[in-house]
Amino acid sequence: MNGQIDHHGKSLNTKTYVRDKVSDYVKQCIQCHRCMDVCPVTKGSFSINELNQASLNGKEVPSTLKQFALYCTQCGKCVPVCPVNIRRDLMVRYLKFKLRDQKPWSYTRYLFIKGPALTGIKGTAQKLYAAEKRIAHRDLAGFMETTSAQKTDVLFYPGCYLYSTRTVRQTLRLLNHLGCSYAVLGGVTTCCGAPHMLQGEFDQADRCLELLYQKIKVYDPKIILTACAECFEVLEQIKHFYNERFEVLSVIQYLIQHQDKFPQTKIRGKIIVHDSCRFHNKSPQGVAAQNAVSRFGERVDLPTSQQQCCYQWNHGSDPNNSNRQAAYLAAVRQHALTLACTCITCYEEFKKIPSDVEIVDILELFDEACNATRSTEHSK
Repeated sequence: MNGQIDHHGKSLNTKTYVRDKVSDYVKQCIQCHRCMDVCPVTKGSFSINELNQASLNGKEVPSTLKQFALYCTQCGKCVPVCPVNIRRDLMVRYLKFKLRDQKPWSYTRYLFIKGPALTGIKGTAQKLYAAEKRIAHRDLAGFMETTSAQKTDVLFYPGCYLYSTRTVRQTLRLLNHLGCSYAVLGGVTTCCGAPHMLQGEFDQADRCLELLYQKIKVYDPKIILTACAECFEVLEQIKHFYNERFEVLSVIQYLIQHQDKFPQTKIRGKIIVHDSCRFHNKSPQGVAAQNAVSRFGERVDLPTSQQQCCYQWNHGSDPNNSNRQAAYLAAVRQHALTLACTCITCYEEFKKIPSDVEIVDILELFDEACNATRSTEHSK
């Protein structure tokens, strides 16, 4: 989502901002190829110069570069290796913007019912989807597509993943365990806009961010919690963009801050923490995840050379996704039986892959520890 604010804090249209940044980046690029060397997706036979030129406004995008842009997962691995501080991820994001009317159905389908104020077929589909979910999950229906007038110190923001009901229920149980007073803001009509931004749909992303902020202001929270790394980025953007004082935390960060209220018991053996693109292992969110795993099991580190992206954000466009995912889980299996995810995007993607590695959300470990303690006390 970076790209909506300049260094002086002034509001900018994302489309204009990214376009201008790309123009600057092309002039700065020394064509060292380091960004492509670390890129985890399938790359065609094109030069850095061809990639740079295709990224510029008004330039056509050749078929090989169109394919590469659609394969890109926006993981950001290309950014820290650049010796002249170019944001290659923004450059490819602008390619996606230029190709927004040519995206495959997998991209379009992912966004189809996400976002506020949808009309036409999308609006109807969104209403039907929400209605079906309310019926299927009555215990969560009160949180779906609603905004309370109640102010709260703690706001749990699941956004679109409100419909990932297992994770949401676990979060609510754990917050209740802490005795936390909180409100919930979630549903597809409260989408943060990150899915749109990562696909080059800049105008929709800007609109989602603006309307989400308006809803957050109703609650006036001191802390906002989320388990989605993309939502986390947007919340941080809102905080800095609007000069807000609320603190943004991953759910795991919040639980670790209150870890004294959870039992410290080894409920599992060896566990690897997935090193996600945005909640990476050196980030505060990643460190909190590692601390949680160490509390409830034996944390094992996977060699850096074997770490992989979950590949969610190219929506299956790259045919080599499945082979890389399978190879990654096979590497995990050599070191541990459990892979723990701190980002729900990664968790949901890896859960789809057939493997004898158990994929868990780190929230499950807190839940299991509480259940194990209750069982022990009950048996006495």
